Order: sequence, then structure tokens, then C-alpha cells
Amino acid sequence: MKGKQNSNDFVSVVQLTDTHLFADIEHSLVGIKTAASLQQVLIEMQRVLPRTDLILITGDLSQDCSDASYMHLREMIDRLEIPTYCLAGNHDSLALMRSHLSSPFISLESALNIGKWRILLLSSVVENAVYGRLDLSELEKLEAMLQQEPDRPTLIAFHHPAISINSQWMDQISLENQDEFWAICDRYPQVQVVINGHAHQDFQQIYETLHNSVICLVTPSTCIQFTPQNSKFQIDHQSPGFRHLRLYNDGSIETEVYRLKVNSFSPDLTAIGY
Repeated sequence: MKGKQNSNDFVSVVQLTDTHLFADIEHSLVGIKTAASLQQVLIEMQRVLPRTDLILITGDLSQDCSDASYMHLREMIDRLEIPTYCLAGNHDSLALMRSHLSSPFISLESALNIGKWRILLLSSVVENAVYGRLDLSELEKLEAMLQQEPDRPTLIAFHHPAISINSQWMDQISLENQDEFWAICDRYPQVQVVINGHAHQDFQQIYETLHNSVICLVTPSTCIQFTPQNSKFQIDHQSPGFRHLRLYNDGSIETEVYRLKVNSFSPDLTAIGY
């Protein structure tokens, strides 16, 4: 994450994650109306960023796995008219995503080139499980895609965190086979950034493999947040947010997290017995 460079030599990418939409747009998750908080996040994104070239939505798009929840997401994204790539989280149905997220602005493809960069999207979803795993087919696909474009700095995205985030309960339901994933990344020095969701919090760390150094980023949810570095599950009072990344032509990046105003969407802790 180097110093500022010429404002014209980067790709502007927004990561949204864990939107947890319902069929009923008035429905709340721990007191937060998830559709309303997502809409406000999108408004804030447009307010603070001069331009957005690409949106990545990294899983748990739906909370109730309903047709209508994906249709709500498609309508909100289509209004932005910004190219958007989506991947599944443990709450999602890939079949429903394929059925309802087909539009001129939304893609479920697993690879794209933008500017000087290559972006790869993987599925870490395990059926009927909360934890994540990149199965053999995903690992083989990742290696094949990395072999195709060795000279492009590469960002990899999937739902479950790829490293420990110093939160015991969350680390137990993150990516199960981290060593297998990092063994592949170690062989391909073009891998510069890994972004994940699932943890509902901001986390940044440079992860060192034997031959590579990779920036790992976890991003707040657009609705409820989890308390960072906590040994057990706990809802946090921080506001919904999103991540902005500047992907520079030389392979370096800058990133920051934006949040809505404090208390604009506050959880109702009594709803879960706090």
C-alpha cells in the first residue's frame, strides 16, 4: 500500500459484502433494515467517490435465500449502471443467483481483466455449512487462471477469510483449507491482494508466504457488524460500510473503509438477548 500516485493510473473498485437482503424489504436483521442500509451505503459510495469502475459483492447477498431478495439486489445495482461482479456466501443459493442476477450490469463470471489488473472470483461455499472451503475444482481453476495471465497484478476474492483475523469464533468458521490456497498463491508472485467478507468487520494484514507478500483485506457488512478481535460472537455498534480500493498500474494499491454516520443504522441488541 504505497503512497499516492497519479490520479489517472488506477482502477477504482468498491467491495460490498454481506448485504443479507430479505424478500420483504422492511425486514430487519438485529434491528437493521438490510435493504435500507444497503441503499444508504450505495448513496454514500456515490457521494464520496469521484468514480467507481467496478463493484465486487463478496457473498451473503441474501439472508433468507429467496427469489425476491436477489431481485431487490439486481434492481438496486442496475440503477447504478456500474459493472458489478457477485459471488456466493454461505447464506446464498447459486442457482437463484444465476436465475435472478442476470442483467447488463451484473456478472457471476469468475475472472475479468480491468486496466492492468486481473480479478479472480472463487466460491468458498460448502453446502449446508457456515465455514468455507475451496474444493479441488476451485483450487485447480485458480491455478489455471493464474497461469493464463502471469504478468498482470492479481486480486482474488471469495467469501470466507483466508487468514486468521484474531477472533477465535470467526476463525473457526473461516476458510478451512487456508494452507492449500496459500500454497498456490506462493507459486504466483502476481497475486497482490485477497479480499473477503463473512466477518462483518474491517481487517487488514500483509500475509507472507515463502516467495510472496499479499495484502489481505476483510470488509465490513452493509448491515450489522461483529465485534473485532473477540473470542466469542458479539454484535458491534459500528455503522454499515464498504471498502474502496485503488488498484494502480504498477501493482500497488491504496484502500480505505467508509462507514455511514454513527447511529444511522444501530443494531437492536435486545433482539438477540443482549
